Amino acid sequence: MAYKHKLVSDAREHAERHSSDLIHSQELRNFRIRLHKEMRGVETFPRDRSSAWVCMKGEPMALGWIGYGDYQTSKRGEPKYVVYARNVANMKYSDYTEQYYMRMAVNIDTAVRHARGYLCKYSTDEIATVFAGDIKRAVRQVKGAADDAYSEAKKNVGIKTSGYRDGMDNRLMAELFNMVHAGHTFVDAELDTNIRTLMAKKKENDRFSGKTTPVDFLRTYEHYDGMRVDTTRIEDVMSYKTEPMHDHKHTYLAQDLPEELAGKVAVMSMCEDGHFVEGVGYKVNDAMFYFYVEDVTT
Repeated sequence: MAYKHKLVSDAREHAERHSSDLIHSQELRNFRIRLHKEMRGVETFPRDRSSAWVCMKGEPMALGWIGYGDYQTSKRGEPKYVVYARNVANMKYSDYTEQYYMRMAVNIDTAVRHARGYLCKYSTDEIATVFAGDIKRAVRQVKGAADDAYSEAKKNVGIKTSGYRDGMDNRLMAELFNMVHAGHTFVDAELDTNIRTLMAKKKENDRFSGKTTPVDFLRTYEHYDGMRVDTTRIEDVMSYKTEPMHDHKHTYLAQDLPEELAGKVAVMSMCEDGHFVEGVGYKVNDAMFYFYVEDVTT
């Protein structure tokens, strides 16, 4: 089981929607109070009846969650204070379990130390990795649609979509396209239309074939000297690994953001959260976006 990341906005909305149902034990209430006192800027929001999300004012991601209860898996045990955080590695449990990301303690003082040590802010690179799967799915859908349209266009011209004749079929298409470029119009009007459609669908499909898909992740946030913008680049968002590149990181004052990026932000800001615009990028929310690095429509 992968670690479950959470946007602060989602944690807050969940807590507000279920506020009357999520009544916590005295132990958990005391745990929350201690964190509010000992971790500056911390906010907590009920997650369920035995746990609460821990967030930091001004940060977009929940730092993790705390709880009080029996979270053991091998046997029934006594209730304990729990800290769930992405940088915990509890080797008593397999890394596919939720408990792998938990530190448990009988004593509240120990639990508070765990919380102070493990509940930390996300870097821009981490956030870029967290939501990379969203734009990857969107791009994959576009690629799939382009491939399907290309296959259909080939069939309409009488060319097989796959098989041992691929080399010959590509040569045939090249000759047909050369004839069109030379100004030839086919006598069969339907065939002429289908060939021209095939040319367009091939061009659209080719821009995905054998190419990487680099994207820039952009995040805006408040800083003591004004609004700032971080950017970091993922070399190929369609690859298995989506860790950002070390040599493509920038921080700008909002007013100094390059015009090209500012224009993309303006376009995507008009979209709903979770919306993808082919040729531009993907909007996570009003403060976080992914943008194609280059014009992918050419």
